[in-house]
Formats: sequence, C-alpha cells, structure tokens
Amino acid sequence: MTESYSGASSDSATMRSPELEPKATSKNAIYSTYLPAFVLALGTGIAVPAIPTLAKSFGVEFGAASGIITAFLLGNLVGTLPCGWLIDHFGRRPIMIAGPLLTALMAFLCAFAFSFQELLLLRFLDGFAAQMWLMGRLAAISQGSAPRERGKHVSWMFGMNNTGALAGPIMGGMITSIWGARSPFIVFGALALVSLLPTLFFADAGGRRTILKSSEKSAATGISWKEIILPRLPYFGVALFAGLTRGPIFADLLHLYAAFAYHLGPQQIGYLATGAALLAWPIGFLAGWMMDRYGRLRTMIPGFGGVALSMAALGVSTGMGLGLDWYIVLFFIAVILQALTGGSIQTVGADVAPPEARGRFLGVWRFVGQGGATLSPMLFVTLARLDYGASFLFISICAVAVVGLLIKYVPETRE
Repeated sequence: MTESYSGASSDSATMRSPELEPKATSKNAIYSTYLPAFVLALGTGIAVPAIPTLAKSFGVEFGAASGIITAFLLGNLVGTLPCGWLIDHFGRRPIMIAGPLLTALMAFLCAFAFSFQELLLLRFLDGFAAQMWLMGRLAAISQGSAPRERGKHVSWMFGMNNTGALAGPIMGGMITSIWGARSPFIVFGALALVSLLPTLFFADAGGRRTILKSSEKSAATGISWKEIILPRLPYFGVALFAGLTRGPIFADLLHLYAAFAYHLGPQQIGYLATGAALLAWPIGFLAGWMMDRYGRLRTMIPGFGGVALSMAALGVSTGMGLGLDWYIVLFFIAVILQALTGGSIQTVGADVAPPEARGRFLGVWRFVGQGGATLSPMLFVTLARLDYGASFLFISICAVAVVGLLIKYVPETRE
C-alpha cells in the first residue's frame, strides 16, 4: 500500500524503497517491538495484584489507595510532551533504553518503599518511564515501517502488550501469595531489565546512533509547535474524540455500571472481564492486518460506527429497563467493535507524523488522546448521576464525531 496522507506529512518524500522496509513479521520487529512490549506488560501485570495489598499495608482508605493507579496514569500523561522533545533532541534509541531502566529502578524502589507518599511518587515516575519506551517505539515505527506494514506493526505491538497484561496478574497473584506483596515488584524490575536486551541488540539496527545528526537536530528544533499542530488539527480531533470514546471502557466503568445496575458480584464481573479480554485479544491482531490490507478508513469507520450504535443500544436498553441478558449481549458486541479500532489511532499518528519533528508530534498526539481517555470517565460518571442512558449516549456521540472527522478530513490509504 502507498500513503495518501501527503497533505499532512512530508514523510512520503523521504520514504525508503518498499523492498527495504522491515516487515511487521520480520525478526527485527519481533525482537525490537513485540518481545519487549510483552515482557514489560507482563511485569506490569505481575505487579497489579500486589498493589491493593501494598496500599493497605500503609493503613490508607480506599480513596487514597486509588491514588496509586491515578499516579501512574498521571505520570503516563505528563510524560507525553517531554518524551517527544527528548526524542527529537537526543534520538529515540537512548529514550527507549532509558525508559525500561527507569521502570526497573522504580519497581525495585517500590518493593522497599517506606511510606505511602513515596509509593505515589514512584508510581508517577513509573508511568513517565512507560511513556518513554512506547513513544520511542512509535517514533521508530513511524520512520522505519512502510505504510502497508504500519497498521500491523502498531496493532500487534499493542496486542502483545495486552497478552502480557492478561498473563501477568495470574502470575502476580501466585507470587504475592507465596512471597508477599513486595515481591512482585522485584520480578517486575527484573523483567524490565530483561526487556532491554532485545532493544539493545535489535532496535534501530540500521543506524545505532545515540543522538540525531546535526542537520536533523537543526530541523527538529527549527519547526514550531504551530507548524506541527495546525496543519494536522483534524487529526488531533480524531485522537481526542477516540480517547473520549474509549475512556470509560478502558477504565472498566462498564463493569462498575453492571455491578450497580444489575447487582453483579465480583465473580460475575470477573467472568465478564475475562470474556471481554478473550474476545478482544485476537481481534486486535486482526485489526492491524485489516488496516494494511483494506485501508485505515475501511477498518476504523465500521469500528467506531459500530461502537456508536452499540453504545446507543446500551443507552436504550437502560431506559427501557431491559434485563441482564440484553446488557451482556450488547456489552460483548461493543467490546468486539472497540477491539476492531485497536491500534488504529496510533497508526494514523505514525502515518502523519512530520519526519522533522516526529517526537514532538507524537508527544502532542498521545497527550491529546490520553487526555480524552482520562477526562471521559469523569464525564461518564457525572452524567451517570443524572441518568445511565445519558452516559452511554455521550460515548455514542463521541464515536459519531470520530466517524465524521474520518470521513471529512482523513484520506484513505490505497493500493
């Protein structure tokens, strides 16, 4: 496939011959992208079951304990813009190496934290570190992956991340029960160091430079934020509304709704969550192939359009007082359609990132998208206090906005 985003990016002018582009199934992609993504997510997942126990060990209440999760998310969001600047000024390879190193250090320090405030700070820095590796990897894919391979490359990276996140908590629960709540963080830190090995040997194998060439650095510092953002404003709109659409689902607010509206217990919620994860997992990999084979819009529009319809249907079912069976069917349909959009927004960001300022662009791109995903759950909860149906209608409207922006402003990739 060739790229038709020329109005937003000059990348096509400097794109290498398709025959020389690494494939999404190449050994380099497996070792430099998918394996580190899996190992890092596995470590993160292993630490998940230990977090509540470790928080309670400091004698804090639920509201304060939830700050451990919030601190990580906030660090992840705050890290977007600085990481983009660092990538443009020092190159992506040093950032991809520094990220797992910082993750390992924070994990080891969490295992020996002496106060809850210290734990909050460490989790914030851990979120920042996670953003460093991810943005460095996205910048590398944006430059080094051909358009016909980029959808698979990005989506499969997130797919391997989801695989590790699924497997990690099971292992973490066993480790916690045997060696205590601090031991999973030791394992997490060790795995973060292990993830460095493929990055050291395979990342940027074609040019192992530690900083940008002087000409590239000059171009990166010469382009203004205005020049980065304004020509691509509709694309940022897509990222924002996609984040608003996905936020409540990613934050598991639909499980919270089911617990209150249908009085489901932890075991029933667990079945729903596991079923959703198992359904979404293969579809995320399929979505990457579909974006490259049939085009970005032919995959994203049905995905977000379906999410809009399924969320509207959930709102109607709430208003009509339909039973749990209806909710379960509509919930799984929404999960499947949401999975169809997996990796799509980051793929579009990689498509249109300007070669002279990839880092800063991707920093703003992820800041906008994650900002929407962070804001959306709060809006969902606020609307739910008035009416559950209004919350689902809000998600539906945001999905419709994504579809509208895609149709009007985003050109299709073509053969």
